[in-house]
Amino acid sequence: MLLRYLYLAGEWFGPLRVFDSLTVRASAAAITAFLAAVFLGPVFIRRMAACQATEDVDKPDAERLQELHRPKKGTPTMGGLFLVAAIFLSAFLWCDPARYLVWVGQFVLLSFAFLGFLDDYWKLRGWGRQGLLKRHKFTGETFFAILTAGLLAWGSSSGWFGMSAPPFGDHEADFIVATSERNLVQPTRIVVPFTKWNEVGPDLGNAYWLFAALILIACSNAVNLTDGLDGLASGCTAMVAAAYSVLAYIAGNAMLCAFFRIPLVPGAGEMFVFGAALFGGLFGFLWYNANPARIFMGDTGSLAIGSLLAYLAIVTKQELTLIVAGGIFVFEALSVILQVAGFRLLGRRLFRIAPFHHHLEYSGWKENHVVVRLWIVGLMLAILSMCLLKMH
Repeated sequence: MLLRYLYLAGEWFGPLRVFDSLTVRASAAAITAFLAAVFLGPVFIRRMAACQATEDVDKPDAERLQELHRPKKGTPTMGGLFLVAAIFLSAFLWCDPARYLVWVGQFVLLSFAFLGFLDDYWKLRGWGRQGLLKRHKFTGETFFAILTAGLLAWGSSSGWFGMSAPPFGDHEADFIVATSERNLVQPTRIVVPFTKWNEVGPDLGNAYWLFAALILIACSNAVNLTDGLDGLASGCTAMVAAAYSVLAYIAGNAMLCAFFRIPLVPGAGEMFVFGAALFGGLFGFLWYNANPARIFMGDTGSLAIGSLLAYLAIVTKQELTLIVAGGIFVFEALSVILQVAGFRLLGRRLFRIAPFHHHLEYSGWKENHVVVRLWIVGLMLAILSMCLLKMH
């Protein structure tokens, strides 16, 4: 919204036109979200502590894990509230308010945060040790995921998604150069790495929107499963957010799309700004969430940022790249699936405990070693995902 006033002010004061630039706005969004999270953090920490909204570390079925995490007892939770607030505020200020994709992104952020809030609140009220029943939680995730996919499908059919030039930023000239039917994104087509997207990528038709909903559900749950150690989920998510911010910038630039042989998504530059807000907000949250954590994000934060990562992957048409960029989340979720399958089919556990980060703790790794080493792996995977661009 601030962008509108700056754009109008730039008509009479030339230097303000610098805010037409996507890179300037993305930088401003990252800094705004970071500062908002840093300043909001202490307020929320005190408030959550006063309300006794603290983490329950009792694990009757995992005594060793309970002992390892005993020092965390009494740490406030539901920090996702101020994380989501910082991201929403920054995106509201610096993204183009005329962009349909921006408002759908805000809806994704708030809807999954709301679902996570209900889950956290359910736990704190003592209505269930594990929060909402799994079937209720899954029903909520499915509802919001399908609704998001429906909004994107409607936007696609109405010309809002990938079929109109951005009114702001430095990409208008590029748009004019290369807006041909061959280069423009086809929203229901999947980009397959290592191939030329416009020759090989399958077009799923209306089934694509169910695929998009599945990505939202899977990614939000994968990040939620990863959120078990101080700074692990927030740090790994920040790296994936950085990678997808770059991908969003490229997807909205016709010349770069032609060079990397990926589909052009006009307006995707605003997702570059949105991704920067996510990146900055996560680092602001990490200010208080790094070991030893002063606050945990809870499901309020993990479901919100996980769904937002999935949304960035969908609107940049880099859905499959998420498997590489978010490899840490994929393996954490896979470890849980393998653990359950191994116990039911083979009668034994494949890991000492799942998710995988707890298995490493059981193996004798200190918590900060687990977190930092998984950050390193996550960073390498985010860099590797960038390499996939030129492999099309």
